[in-house]
Amino acid sequence: CHPVCLQGRSVKDSTLRRAQRRSFTPASFMEEDTVDFPDELDTSFFKGCSILPCHREGNHCCSTFYSSPLERGWRKQKDGGLVQPKVRLRQEVVSVSPQKRGQRIAVPVRKLFAKEKRPYGLGMVGKLTNRTYRKRIDSYVKRQIEDMDDHRPFFTYWVTFVHSLITILAVCIYGIAPVGFSQHETVDSVLRNRGVYENVKYVQQGAMSFPSLSQEALIHLGAKFSPCMRQDQQVHSFIKAKREKEKHSACCVRNDKSGCVQTSEEECSSTLAVWVKWPHHSSTPMLAGSKRQFGSVCHQDPRVCEQPASMEPHEWPDDITKWPICTKNSAGNYTNHLHMDCVITGRPCCIGTKGRCEITSREYCEFMRGYFHEEATLCSQVHCMDDVCGLLPFLNPEVPDQFYRLWLSLFLHAGILHCLVSVCFQMTILRDLEKLAGWHRISIIYLLSGITGNLASAIFLPYRAEVGPAGSQFGILACLFVELFQSWQILARPWRAFFKLLAVVLFLFAFGLLPWIDNFAHISGFISGFFLSFAFLPYISFGKFDLYRKRCQIIVFQLIFIALFSGLVILFYFYPIKCEWCEFLTCIPFTDKFCEKYDLDAQLH
Repeated sequence: CHPVCLQGRSVKDSTLRRAQRRSFTPASFMEEDTVDFPDELDTSFFKGCSILPCHREGNHCCSTFYSSPLERGWRKQKDGGLVQPKVRLRQEVVSVSPQKRGQRIAVPVRKLFAKEKRPYGLGMVGKLTNRTYRKRIDSYVKRQIEDMDDHRPFFTYWVTFVHSLITILAVCIYGIAPVGFSQHETVDSVLRNRGVYENVKYVQQGAMSFPSLSQEALIHLGAKFSPCMRQDQQVHSFIKAKREKEKHSACCVRNDKSGCVQTSEEECSSTLAVWVKWPHHSSTPMLAGSKRQFGSVCHQDPRVCEQPASMEPHEWPDDITKWPICTKNSAGNYTNHLHMDCVITGRPCCIGTKGRCEITSREYCEFMRGYFHEEATLCSQVHCMDDVCGLLPFLNPEVPDQFYRLWLSLFLHAGILHCLVSVCFQMTILRDLEKLAGWHRISIIYLLSGITGNLASAIFLPYRAEVGPAGSQFGILACLFVELFQSWQILARPWRAFFKLLAVVLFLFAFGLLPWIDNFAHISGFISGFFLSFAFLPYISFGKFDLYRKRCQIIVFQLIFIALFSGLVILFYFYPIKCEWCEFLTCIPFTDKFCEKYDLDAQLH
């Protein structure tokens, strides 16, 4: 052969060896195109080793290689003629320019993220469930499989980093809670507003994860909690009843001048203290022409307050629950009024997670992990739900509106163990699917499935603080089913893979029957992820009819998901559901205290 031919072959062999060392395997389904030579082809052209002239374009040389007729399988006919075969043409572009000094060296970034291409319909879960392709697959389907892009799992890396960082910071700042399914009680002797020490009890709910955050800390961080997202009827009714009771309260001043506190007449001792009530108390004369019936209030009086002053047209109403906080008194510390010259021993304290407010001492408030308001004198002057929820303040202090908890809670975890489970799931299942679908498709499915799962959980379990991407993870599991259905016709044993995958998902749903694991988020996230996967996951078609059908199903499943999400929003904000038996779908009470939880009525009294 000609020396140039040998040189071309060596370049071709080295190119093939480099291709075998790539991070992505070359295509395995597509066969090389074949063309038939015309009947008048001159066979003398193939004698020996023929070289086509090189067409130089820049620094590249295009070379086409042919072999002799007999080597390519030409057969002789009986009359001595030759029968032409189908000749394969292969054209290669190789670089022959030498590397210049100082030229930048390309870094193989693609090798840092993935070792091989993610095959459609297989993947890591496909290997675990023994998914394999059929021996015979139509060339049209093969071409679609090979033309699919392989994406980088950037969304997986980002969400995993955010989960880990937030969990570590939250545990370091808020500390840990007791571990277990039952409630933990702490009893201690604390000074209360009556001036004596009393034995009080603080109840804290245990958690499964270790180390874990308390319910109050999770709510303050942004957990799913319905009373922070809408005006809950039960919580609102309790706050309204509490204010109605406070409306008839007055300042109880002890006779030994040891202090005073705002309380009801029943709680004020008639022998040890004086209950200063307008207008019946003779030692507190009313202003001329005054018609006030409610009060007094410890350390607050419209007659001596300068900021804000009680003057027309901004006169303080008779209802003391509508009074503002007085920031400056004109008479100083000596007003000749019992309720103004005493030492106040109790101020508003927000306790618990349901908007409970109590006039008490600072020591008792700190022991109960409450929020003490030094500037206020009445519970009606503070907004406990705003303190409990944290984050951005409500636009209307009376109406909670933190709807963004639906997606903010997806980035929170109850503890380090909970976070490790999410990281393991994301670095295996989520990463594998993102290589197939891309970050934009998989992020839509992940976030919308989690938001829908949290919305369903907020409807059926409104008073339980939930965090974590449980709904998102089950939405990703639904993607595996959809991927299996979309590639059903090209798999060798699809039923076997289906039952294995079904067994895993059913086991996870059964695991959700344990305490403090939200099965409503699991079920709703799985259903929404199932619809979204049909709408957003890439697919292959098995003909024109199948192509049109799958294009139509994209629109249909998008509309179904929008209808599902809209129905949940209407139920949550306009038609709240009170379901007593729904608790059994997320926790089965094997014992009396196995599914023990915070009771709303117990927290409100």
